[in-house]
This record gives sequence, C-alpha cells and structure tokens, in this order.
Amino acid sequence: MSEGSSHCPSTLQLPVEVCERIINHIAMGWDISHHFVADEPHVSTLASCALVCQDWYFLTWYHLRQRIHLRDRKDVLSLSKTLHAKPRLREVVRQVVISGASPGKRQPIRHLGTFAAMLANRAPALWRITIQDAEWTTGSVRREDIAYLAAFGSIGTLIVRKVTLSSVAQLSCLVSALPRLRALWCVNVSCLQKQQVSPVSLPLNCANLEGLEVRWAAPAVEEFFVQISWASRVRFLNLGVVGEVDPSSRSATSRSQTVLDASSASAETVALHIDPRFPVRDARHYNFSRHDHLRRLAIWLYHPFAEWPWIPHILSHIVSKHFQAMSVMLVVRTAHMADDLDGMLTTMGRDDALARLDSILQEKRFSGTIASRGVCIGIHYDNDSWASGDEQFGMGLALRERHNRWDELVRQKMPHSHGRGIVTTVHNFQEFDNWKTDVVEIRTSMPAEETNANLKGEA
Repeated sequence: MSEGSSHCPSTLQLPVEVCERIINHIAMGWDISHHFVADEPHVSTLASCALVCQDWYFLTWYHLRQRIHLRDRKDVLSLSKTLHAKPRLREVVRQVVISGASPGKRQPIRHLGTFAAMLANRAPALWRITIQDAEWTTGSVRREDIAYLAAFGSIGTLIVRKVTLSSVAQLSCLVSALPRLRALWCVNVSCLQKQQVSPVSLPLNCANLEGLEVRWAAPAVEEFFVQISWASRVRFLNLGVVGEVDPSSRSATSRSQTVLDASSASAETVALHIDPRFPVRDARHYNFSRHDHLRRLAIWLYHPFAEWPWIPHILSHIVSKHFQAMSVMLVVRTAHMADDLDGMLTTMGRDDALARLDSILQEKRFSGTIASRGVCIGIHYDNDSWASGDEQFGMGLALRERHNRWDELVRQKMPHSHGRGIVTTVHNFQEFDNWKTDVVEIRTSMPAEETNANLKGEA
C-alpha cells in the first residue's frame, strides 16, 4: 500500500487509488434493481473486500450502503445521525428495507412513520422502498406520517412482502403518498379486511403505475390490483394466485384470469407463478388471447411440476404479433435437488410437452417474431440463490451430468427450434438473469424505458 495506508498488510503494495478503482469496478457490476442479494457475486465480493483492512473497508463503505435495512426506531435514528455526519451518503442510498425486528416474523413497524418523518428530503436518490416481515396494525403508523413519504420524490418502486395488513386502505395510503410511483409489488400479503374494495378507494396516482406484481396475496389485495389494472396502463405483470380449498368457492383459475384480463389491453411482459401449494385446476383459464401487446411470457413451476404439460396449451393461445420471448423456469427444492432433477428429466424424456412446444413455435404466427435464444427452459433453486447447485452443495460432476442431460433433452425434443437458434437452457438464476438481459438487448424495437430498473422483476 502507499504511504499512509499502514492499516493494510505490508505485503500489499498497490496504491490506494488503484484499489479504489478495482472496488469501484466490482461495484459497477452489482445490479441493485434485484430485490434479493443472497450470494449475488458482486455484493459478496464487496463484503469480502471490506474485511481486508481498514482502508478497504472505507473504500467499500458507500457502495454497501446503497441498500439500508431498518429493523427498529434505533436503526432509523442511527441512519439520521449518519446522514447528518456524512452528507455524501444522502446521494448514495438507493434502497431502504423496513421490517420487523426479527427476520422471518411479522412484527410491528411503527418505525415506518419515524422514517418518513425524520428522513424526509434527506435521501434524494432513494428509488425503492421495501416493507417486509411486518404486521401493520390499525393506528400503529399515523396517516400524517405516511404523508411525509411524498418528500421522497425519486421513489418509483414499492415492495410489500410478507406483511399482514389491517385493511387495503393502508396500501392505498402508501401508494397515494408516492407521487412518482411506477411499480407496486405485493408478495405473501395477508389482509384482515374481507370485503372488496370500492373504486373510490383507488389512489389518484395509480393511473401512472406500469409494473404490478401480486403473488400469494389476500383476495382483497388482489381485487385492489384488478382495479388498478383497469385504471392504468400496466406493461409488466407478475402473478401468482392463492387457490381456493372449497370447490364451491370462486376458483383460483378464474381469479388468475380476472387479473390477467384487467391488464390485457396494455401488458407487454407477464410472469405466471404456478405453485402446487395453491392448487389450480387446469390451464384453460390462463388465456392470453386478449393480450395483443404481449412481448414476453415467463412461467415459474414448482415441485412436483404437475403443471408442466400445460405449457404448450398456454403458448397456443398467444395471438400477439409482438410476441418475442418465453421462459419456463422449474424451481427445484435445494434439499432434494438430485431427486427433483432426476424426476423431471424422466418426465421430460417420456412426455411430449417439449415436442408440442416445438411444433407450436413453428407456426406462421411465431415464424418471424421469436428472438434469437428467445425461448429459455431452465432451472432455479428455491433458496433464491444466485449460485449454481454445484457452488452451493459441491455436487460437482453428478450435477453437471444432470445439466448436460437437461440440455440434450431440450435439443432432442425441440429439433426445429434448436435448428432456428431460438431455444436455450440455463441452470441457475445468474444464467437466467443474463439471458433476460440479452433478450432485452435483442429487442431493439422496444422503448428505452423497458429496461428501467423500477420495472424489473423476476420475469
């Protein structure tokens, strides 16, 4: 190290300026728009750099504080003091996560109001706020404190995940307080309110929303999203519906179709999450015949992948002249990785789902629209890790052999698509994310805002 950097090991002779450039280069690779960072390679590397020595810690400090997690009032007060002491940090903070004190448990978030009131106008670069692992009881956060969020003029994305609401009015209040909101995600959100939402409850600014994600949410929350979809020009929709146990109740399939139809006039990218924990009867109501602007469809299947034969049927109902890409990702249980992969490889070898998919893709309507490598058949792991199974569990050669069999089966069952160069395979989330990036770059006819980080999701 150069003179004055004695905190670092004497064996390191690189000048601080060179170290800073290296760390900045690593940080540039971190796509902060992703909502989970477990094993994200650039974040992991930055965290390792911070442990090298005191100089490197300070070089990485600002990069790692682009995303701030606040679990209680003390965290909010600490952040407020830090922003006062280090004004440069105000321009650094991009994301804030507000949660209950214990990870994985839904606990009160009274400090949401404290954050809004104390940090107003002090984080001008903040573009995403996440509320998770929370129980939002009536009166725990004052409406007048929520109103302070209007001072965060750059917030374009609101994520509500693993939260229990007292009523949908709380969600409506949040949306109303964020004038530049463009994307709203609700995942695993329950609600004590049972009645449906009236149209007059919709926030006035909901017409500006372009990206919606609603997965495993209470019926009242789903209905709120349906009404927003009718009132806005939704371009991105990420959907997963909780099934009904009572056969006499309105089926999960019809609820899915209700949400799909509400966005049909404008949706360009749609992701379907079909989870066997929330049963859906069949694929007939995943109907995209009204989606004239659909460009990309993503389907996520979960073990035991009973819905795998539905894929050709769903594709057969796509009529959009703009359709360019499709992905089917099978989410494997990390604790049963080998069994899940072997079972799915056997199924793929015996059934005709891939062959039917190949045949449909050769129809005239898809002959000139599907992008190069525009059809992706892949594997993901249920722990939301970026790493491959080999990296996580050291399965080595055995796993690589399974991946090779996967690739070979897709090529054998889809010879026409393989010959056209429109089908590809991926084996983990990082490969899938790279594929998404490549497909977006290929779609040069798309508006530039398609890649806006505010609209990015798992699709």
